[in-house]
Amino acid sequence: MKTISIKQKGLSSFFSKIPMPVLARLARVNFIIPYYHMVSDDAVPHLTYLYDYKNAKQFEADIDFLLKNYLPINIFDTLHSLKNESPPTEKSFLLTFDDGFREMFEIVAPILLKKGVPATFFISSGFIDNENLCYQHKASLLAHHFPANDLFSDSLKRVKEILLDNKVSSGDIKSSVLSIKYRNKEIIDEIAKEVHIDFNDYLKKKKPYLTSQQIEEMITKGFAFGAHSIDHPLYASLSLKEQIYQTTESVRFVKERFNLHYGAFAFPHNDFNVSSDFFESIYNNGLLDISFGTGGMATDSCSNNFQRISFEKPLMPAEKILPVQYAKRIYQIARKKDRIIRKNYHAEKKI
Repeated sequence: MKTISIKQKGLSSFFSKIPMPVLARLARVNFIIPYYHMVSDDAVPHLTYLYDYKNAKQFEADIDFLLKNYLPINIFDTLHSLKNESPPTEKSFLLTFDDGFREMFEIVAPILLKKGVPATFFISSGFIDNENLCYQHKASLLAHHFPANDLFSDSLKRVKEILLDNKVSSGDIKSSVLSIKYRNKEIIDEIAKEVHIDFNDYLKKKKPYLTSQQIEEMITKGFAFGAHSIDHPLYASLSLKEQIYQTTESVRFVKERFNLHYGAFAFPHNDFNVSSDFFESIYNNGLLDISFGTGGMATDSCSNNFQRISFEKPLMPAEKILPVQYAKRIYQIARKKDRIIRKNYHAEKKI
């Protein structure tokens, strides 16, 4: 979970006193892309140890703030602007959501329909219809289990042995489980079996992800959907071949399953160290039209790849988050680093 730093508080306090139109002009940014993962009034065990999220009231306040200061547009408006090389002239925002949790259907969609705000939802093809559970969500469930239950000593000893055998150690068991990476995700299943946690049972009873029926209903109501990889790896940890496979297969699956005439993709985690070779390959096959990272207001030299602003990290109201983002952007311009970000953000070599 990410805490709010003193520096962030200071930046937010100072820049929030400056009118939003002035900040936008100084930052040379008319178009912003906020993103969320979850909105819920309840505790969500598969996210508890991963990150914080806003409740419905906080989310509505964010939307009201955005509507007061920006024009909501949809992904089709964005694709049209991209095709015609005509960036929005009015201050506008494209609202996006990652991971495809069922709360998008139950909580988020009704709020957005009431407010008249379009949105795009990015879903991992391997989790649709609750077929599988993301390895990080499994880790959160395990971490949730350890402090709440007294394991038999033999089980606890075996869990420690599994972690040590796989050279996973970050202090206590909970921290160690949460530190397990995508490449070693099978360790999580091994530990779950040892402590008698049934992830399939959780999927069946809790249904954490959107179903095909829910997605289809949201599409009929005007919402857009895109892919978010197959099973949510960190792209910097994958080979170029794996990155392309995760992207093309998930985009193809989402387009074909829901009969979409456009291809949209959002990188899980971030697009740091994704090479220019990746973008060249992925856009040359005609499957993908637009993609999204998580680099705030950074300008990307790949014209089809847009950076987004987290409205959850840190967990502050939108009216406090945006001034910080504008401050960073203004600083970058002042230091003439507007385009240098791209060189740091996307490697020019194959990985």
